[in-house]
Amino acid sequence: MKLITLFLVFFGALHGATIPEKVLICGIARNVEKAIPNTIRSATELGSHFSDYRIIIYENNSSDHTKKLFRDWAKKDSHVLFHSEYLSKKKFEKTLSMGIKNRTEIIARARNKVLDIAMQKKFNSYKYVIWADLDFLERWDIENIVDTILHPEQEWDAVFAYGAYDLFALRSSEWPLGAELIGAYYWKHIDRIRNEFILDENGPWKKVYSAFGGFGIYQREAIMGCRYSGIVTQDLEKVTIQWLAQAREKKNIPFLKEYEEFLLKYQTIELTGKNLANRDQYPDDLGIRFPNGQITWFSCSQNETLPWTCEHIPFHASMILKGRDRIFINPRIHCAP
Repeated sequence: MKLITLFLVFFGALHGATIPEKVLICGIARNVEKAIPNTIRSATELGSHFSDYRIIIYENNSSDHTKKLFRDWAKKDSHVLFHSEYLSKKKFEKTLSMGIKNRTEIIARARNKVLDIAMQKKFNSYKYVIWADLDFLERWDIENIVDTILHPEQEWDAVFAYGAYDLFALRSSEWPLGAELIGAYYWKHIDRIRNEFILDENGPWKKVYSAFGGFGIYQREAIMGCRYSGIVTQDLEKVTIQWLAQAREKKNIPFLKEYEEFLLKYQTIELTGKNLANRDQYPDDLGIRFPNGQITWFSCSQNETLPWTCEHIPFHASMILKGRDRIFINPRIHCAP
């Protein structure tokens, strides 16, 4: 084992890399034409710090030059794997559980397209998967991403950037309740999270249930069998039961009191079909339970037919159930939308 490690270090040094492992750099895109020059520079620079790398990008339905620019890049650079498609509204809706176009389901579908490639057997020798938002106009925080891997504070399965603009993906022991549980109330009070969830940018990693912040670094083996979903999943229900039980044992957990009040105040129904096709026949504030479910979800608004959530949260719920729960935010990794 020591000989293999020494060989990898030597091989990496020989090729100018700082990390003697392979990485898959992944992203999804639509109408990000202005950010593509930065994406090309940043992704290529980040990849050069590894012994080998591939860049996997999925795009659909762009109305600007996104498709052309990424396709031209892929033709010139063999590290780049680019997949693009166009779907009509009707075809889109057929692929989604809600049966209607929904942003989180669309994003989850796109991420799974990338995941289908990244988890192929031919990439089994790639140790890391790095997800990046592809709409950044500024250079990625490559130094701190690399340092996270080279000098980890502790054993980890996933580490995320500290992106204060991206709170939708955040769940932690202090903030276990999100939009999937309290619906529109969450969005009306999201500034409370923004004002209170503040990390020391020179401080230690923060243990969380879920996050993203624009960049996510994963141990590839930690996400085997996990899938993205823009709607609530069985895995998310299982971990939410645990999160709520822990929250009820504590004091002053944000939004818990409001959630308990919703359970008493608003109508709850149990789904009998794949989705709630006649949603407009019910009140605006409505709780949904899945068949034999234990959790009531309040994110099925008038424009949706199922309880929805950030696509990262069901993904991380699946990781947690597989015992890969060493999930952190590194406050030193910065990003700007």
